[in-house]
Amino acid sequence: MAMSVALFTPLPQVHIIATTTFLLSIAGRHRRHLSTTSPPASSASASASSIVWREVTGQHKLTIDGYAPCKTKPWDWHVTSRPFEAAGYTWRITYFPNGNSWVDDDYVSLYLDYDDGGRRRPTDLLAFRFSVLDRAGEPVPELSRGKEMCIFCGETARRKGFHDFARWEDLQASGCLLAGGGDRFAVQCDITVVREWTEDNGDGGGATEAARVVVPPPDLHEHLNNLLWQKQGTDVTIHVVAGGGDSTATYDAHAWLLAARSPVFEAELLAAAREKPSGRRRIEVRGVDPGVFKAMLHFMYTDALPEPEPETTAAVALAQGLLAAAHRYKLERLKLMCEAALLRRVDVGTVASSLAVAEMHGCRALKAACEEFIARPGNLKAVMETEGFQKIKADCPAVLIEFALKLLA
Repeated sequence: MAMSVALFTPLPQVHIIATTTFLLSIAGRHRRHLSTTSPPASSASASASSIVWREVTGQHKLTIDGYAPCKTKPWDWHVTSRPFEAAGYTWRITYFPNGNSWVDDDYVSLYLDYDDGGRRRPTDLLAFRFSVLDRAGEPVPELSRGKEMCIFCGETARRKGFHDFARWEDLQASGCLLAGGGDRFAVQCDITVVREWTEDNGDGGGATEAARVVVPPPDLHEHLNNLLWQKQGTDVTIHVVAGGGDSTATYDAHAWLLAARSPVFEAELLAAAREKPSGRRRIEVRGVDPGVFKAMLHFMYTDALPEPEPETTAAVALAQGLLAAAHRYKLERLKLMCEAALLRRVDVGTVASSLAVAEMHGCRALKAACEEFIARPGNLKAVMETEGFQKIKADCPAVLIEFALKLLA
């Protein structure tokens, strides 16, 4: 572990000088005679103080050995480094070789974890940067990412970093894999802590310690999620029936949030209000799997995807169902997130069903990727033997006809 490597150029001292002066003058007029009197001697008081910023820096080098076998691990599998001291605090680095979520499984995820060990939590501003090192031990700019001026405080803010730090293909193409097997690479973490003091300049007193206000990270999504699943203040009931009618579920939600997030829900809620001007409203949703609808509700309240099933087939099915639901309820961001996730999971087993989803819901990028995959030598025969291909042949024959015409063109 190496120490004392600065992440940024040290900041100059910042002096904020405050001076106050009081002046009192009296002028008098006496009956018919106008006279001007000289003002008395001024009385003044002044004070001065300084706010001083100092930087404390540290560095840690982490070597990751045997990365290739890690590609067989599930997306949320991770390892954590031993604790190390840097910039006055204790830290760990957590490494997800296949991403820490199902939408990032072709990325390396890296996080800096604050290790309190029972001690106080850092309330100082800090910056940190992860850099993949080349074979000469120098940071590679294209594989370097950092965060500036963040705070590690609160129960949910012990870890900060990047879920999409670097793509595997970019790492492999960078030439940064170390000699001796070519199965290792090194990451350098530079940490800079900015500490604040106030100093009394000795001219009439002043604060001797900085008054600090620590602002925690945004947690609106957590509060909204609690409102949803704890059913606090809900005013609409949604009855969900799957396509075949064999699976149903009921969810309570907030009409104001549904209307704000989805124009389709807004229209349905207005219609429900006309039918029932007062009291609890009820909406029926048909043709959506209850599990998919629950995941969509989670997104609408938190703007994030829920934790998916670790099994790949289940994750793909959820993404396909969510994409269809997002298209139906005009949740464009959710639709694009699902399309991006499916793009990274195009293989023999999923390509046929993903192609059908792309065609039905206007996903051009996903459709092009599926067609390009099927057109590769040897892939078409393997895809034709899958259950997904038989389903698309029965349900969406036009998709196959269009694809066949493209191959013949």
